[in-house]
Amino acid sequence: MISNPISELLIDLTITRCHSRPHVSDDNPYSEANFKTLKCCPAFPERFASIREAQRFCQAFFPYYDNHHRHSAIGLHTPATVHDGN
Repeated sequence: MISNPISELLIDLTITRCHSRPHVSDDNPYSEANFKTLKCCPAFPERFASIREAQRFCQAFFPYYDNHHRHSAIGLHTPATVHDGN
């Protein structure tokens, strides 16, 4: 028995394929990337006790990440040095 490709299965099930993400009014890839960056940080807590605690965490995290954290994907430079060209 040979299985059909997914594209044929979708046609058989009358499912329309879509290669783009669904558009929503607040869809922002930059913000989504920041959320993923935050969630992957070992210091990111499971929960914040308050909005103020979350703000304090982010106010400390992003300057560190942008100015001191060295990224392997950009030749172990910081985002700030790559952006500023230094």
